[in-house]
Amino acid sequence: MQALEQKWVLSCIDGSHISDAVADYSAWIAGKVNSPLELVHSIEHSMLLEHTSRSGNLTPNMREHLSKTLAEDEQKESKALIAAGKEMLEKAKQRVDGSALKEVITRQRHGGVAEAIKDLEDEIRVLVIGVRGEDHEQDETRIGAQIEETIRSLHRPIFIVNGDFKEPKSLMLAYNRSEGAEKALQMVAESPLYRDMDVHVVTASDKPSEAKALLDKAGDTLKAAGFDPTLAHLDGDAQQALLDYQNEHDLDMTVMGAFNHGKLRSLFFGSFTLKMLAHNRKPLLLIR
Repeated sequence: MQALEQKWVLSCIDGSHISDAVADYSAWIAGKVNSPLELVHSIEHSMLLEHTSRSGNLTPNMREHLSKTLAEDEQKESKALIAAGKEMLEKAKQRVDGSALKEVITRQRHGGVAEAIKDLEDEIRVLVIGVRGEDHEQDETRIGAQIEETIRSLHRPIFIVNGDFKEPKSLMLAYNRSEGAEKALQMVAESPLYRDMDVHVVTASDKPSEAKALLDKAGDTLKAAGFDPTLAHLDGDAQQALLDYQNEHDLDMTVMGAFNHGKLRSLFFGSFTLKMLAHNRKPLLLIR
């Protein structure tokens, strides 16, 4: 556990309205698990100079002049983005300063979000990121362009924020026989993040006897860790059943593994994620 406490809760800050909630959830997680917090802003490289390669009718002198002009514009743009990013990070740091955290630092990175996060993977304990960034924040049916790439490349727990902060007091653990789901179960049982939470273990299956055995096993693990879990077997379409169950019981967050098979496969690469994230405002913790 001490080794884990040396790793960082990494918080992705951008200019979207959800950044405040990302900072709030990041501070909550860092405080609960006694880890330092790193607030990160990624600066995308400008695409201005690419236009010169598409200007086939220009003479060499014209192209040289255009390249110089665009390079100057790109430099100005970069300076403006760096300044804006520093302001975002300072605002986020001030927001979490009232929390009793081990340490808080800020960092700017150049390049895409997924690329920047992958470079920091070894020092990450949990990644906290908004479901959509500034470019897509007005479209609540879309997942941010960088999310899928980040999840494909990062093998760390990823906490995805899609609404205003509310300290979680309850959770739904979506459970099946996959390796990711087993990791999620062990994390709930062992991590101080979930201590004192009301835990619902839910599985979707058309085989009741197998579902009961699966739930009983998960229940035994959690009871041994001091929890008193609610166990639920759902019928019908797994995607809608899980969403309905969470809404019916007003559970504050969902924890699940990156499922590879069964009814719950295709997390984040199909309609299931869209439903879970577009039709409620509860965060999701994805375990790889």
